[in-house]
Amino acid sequence: MVLAGEDPFAAHLLIQSADKLLIDLAAHSRPKQLAMDWAKLIKPEYKDALIKVFRETYNFLKHADRDHDETLHVGDIATSNLLQLAACIANYRAIFDEITDHMKVGFALAGLVFPDGFVSDDHRHAFDQAAAGYRGLSPRQFISDLHSSGLADVVYSGLAAERADDLQDVTPFLDQPFEKI
Repeated sequence: MVLAGEDPFAAHLLIQSADKLLIDLAAHSRPKQLAMDWAKLIKPEYKDALIKVFRETYNFLKHADRDHDETLHVGDIATSNLLQLAACIANYRAIFDEITDHMKVGFALAGLVFPDGFVSDDHRHAFDQAAAGYRGLSPRQFISDLHSSGLADVVYSGLAAERADDLQDVTPFLDQPFEKI
């Protein structure tokens, strides 16, 4: 959804849910640890307040019946979503020891937007050289360029198969006449 430019609020709900799910899975799959456990970096006296701010939009959208009269301060939700998505990708990989091509593209995009947070010193020189050609592009242009240049087919050859697999349950519904649904 993030890479396709879908509604950032819908993406936010899914990303925050994935984050919470991965935290719970890591807690029950010892010795697996989260790669990016931001909550452990917070001083105990600030933890509750910072988590409340971190989950504010998510909780508002989930529980509007409780706080419908509150003012929601969203900020740059699309950029925040990318950062949180990259953390989910890193945590998924740490727990399940695998990563999909869609996750690789998401992580590459996060690296272009937040290089200091996602590119290690060991890989910095190679990253800077590879990223130089993308610096003037927008995220949408980066994604489009991956497909139009054929790079997605070479470097991320599993994208089409992953998408087909993800959407296999939707296809029968969307392809049936209304009278048969």
